[in-house]
Amino acid sequence: MRVTNGFSKTLVLLFALILAILISSVVTNLKWVLVMSIAALTYGLLSPIVAARRLYFLASASPHSALLAAVLAIPLARIFGVANEYIWAIILGLFLTYIVGYMIHRGIDTDTATATFVAFTASASVMAIYYVLTSFPLETDIWAIIVGDPLLADWDDVAYASIVMIFTALTVLLTCREQICLGIDKDYVRLAGVRVEIYDWIMFTLLGLTTVALIRIVGFVLEHVLILLPAAIATTASKSAKDAMYLSIISSFTASILGLHLAVALGLAPAGITGLSLLTLYVFALLGRKWK
Repeated sequence: MRVTNGFSKTLVLLFALILAILISSVVTNLKWVLVMSIAALTYGLLSPIVAARRLYFLASASPHSALLAAVLAIPLARIFGVANEYIWAIILGLFLTYIVGYMIHRGIDTDTATATFVAFTASASVMAIYYVLTSFPLETDIWAIIVGDPLLADWDDVAYASIVMIFTALTVLLTCREQICLGIDKDYVRLAGVRVEIYDWIMFTLLGLTTVALIRIVGFVLEHVLILLPAAIATTASKSAKDAMYLSIISSFTASILGLHLAVALGLAPAGITGLSLLTLYVFALLGRKWK
């Protein structure tokens, strides 16, 4: 009965999301709706796992590596001509994330490793941005990476983001139970014979991939919000891990679609309105818990 109820809730959620996308596409450009929806679903799925593993600091540092990777990908793609900017950005982003993952794996304190990582990537990003702006006429690309602009997305961006979302969804659904257990008692899971390192590297891969792959859509600034706030809303208002996952997806999706429509209507940046929408939902969740 419990499995049936969970499956029914999943079907209802999928139907509601598809219906919301269809209705939104009538009012707004379909490409804009799709890229915002895909980004929202990706981070809505990832955020509860970040919360379960207590990797808030590392998750907030991941956009810094994504920024550096996305900026460096611009000259690398033009100099070598081997692959496009997306491929270079993913390679560099994963490499940088694996570096901090290796530091943690070698026994360095997570906060210390992350702080060192942020210091390096922030400094390197400034130098990389200066180099690109002075050597390549790409001010618009840099602006989109920092602020995010889904209104510039084309169908290739939609397909690219969809692949990332599908990979993230499958990985999260297949490993969420183990990730939650690792967040509760990592030593017990290790004693039970589970190869903890594999799930650690899966987590590092998801953080590196999702941040660098979607940075042009949501932007460097908003990625911090989308990774952290959906889980904060979910854990505040839900009573189980499954409900937290549903609520994280719903809150992320609602804020993204609402932010897109308000941004188009008011002539403002979609990323900024989406962030404020998520913050508003979090405040409502806190007030709702207080009034119970």
